[in-house]
Amino acid sequence: MMNMETQAAASQSLHFKTSVKAGKYHAAYEKSLDQWKIPYASSYVPTRFGATHVISCGPIEGKPLVVLHAMGFSSTIWQPNIEVLAHSHRVYAVDYIGDLNKSVPETLPASREDCRIWLDEVLDRLQVEKCCLGGISYGGFLAMNYGMHAPEKIEKLFLVSPAASFVPLHQAFITRIISMAAVPMKWNVMRFIRWLSQHDLNKALVDQFHAAFRYGSMSLKVPPSVYTDEELKQLTMPILLLLGDQEVISDGQQAFKRAGTLGAEWDVEMIAGVGHLLNLENPEYVNKRIGQFLART
Repeated sequence: MMNMETQAAASQSLHFKTSVKAGKYHAAYEKSLDQWKIPYASSYVPTRFGATHVISCGPIEGKPLVVLHAMGFSSTIWQPNIEVLAHSHRVYAVDYIGDLNKSVPETLPASREDCRIWLDEVLDRLQVEKCCLGGISYGGFLAMNYGMHAPEKIEKLFLVSPAASFVPLHQAFITRIISMAAVPMKWNVMRFIRWLSQHDLNKALVDQFHAAFRYGSMSLKVPPSVYTDEELKQLTMPILLLLGDQEVISDGQQAFKRAGTLGAEWDVEMIAGVGHLLNLENPEYVNKRIGQFLART
């Protein structure tokens, strides 16, 4: 482990061009993290791509559980779910080093293979030999990518509205997120968030998302893409997939249908009344489903 809090604020030049901009983003991040409902530790682990920020919590002796976040939101997106996730697991919420968050990239992952290598190195540094793995949106795409690479290391996999993966992204989503990143004013960011979800979302998380695009420069080099049937069949562990019936970034109904053909290890549910960020929109039900899944033997 490396304690790099001071170095991180000054050296995050790939995503935040000045230490002032990095500091303003970090302040927004900490306001979100202040809402974490259980004790946690914040640390950095070194990888060939740079220093990766990790939030660790839950019982030390608990089974390892690694969670990956949605693009632009960081690990703090798990705040409404963390009590359930960390009930009996040692949780490691990992900031993807290719995204806008507190990780400190020296170079960015440029392929799916790079993403696998990065997460392999993070788990090695955390001394995690086998774990449960979860992801939301882009984090779901990354979790599936890693599960195909190292299924023997994943005990269970849960996915919350994984980006692309099953069906292509809608052009409307691509156009809207490019427009938001080009004009990251609060009104434009809020317009994007309201399109993404019809629910009122946690203000600190939305403010942090706005700060990421206002002070940072998005340079995601590995866009989410659709996995082939052959790739999906490599996921042989028990899997929980939760989708919202108001999904807007892609065709949720088609994703639901395709996932339903993949085999008995897939537990697939379409949740009514929620969109892409369903863990924020209906955390009570999402927590119930994930909690049951993690507890199942």
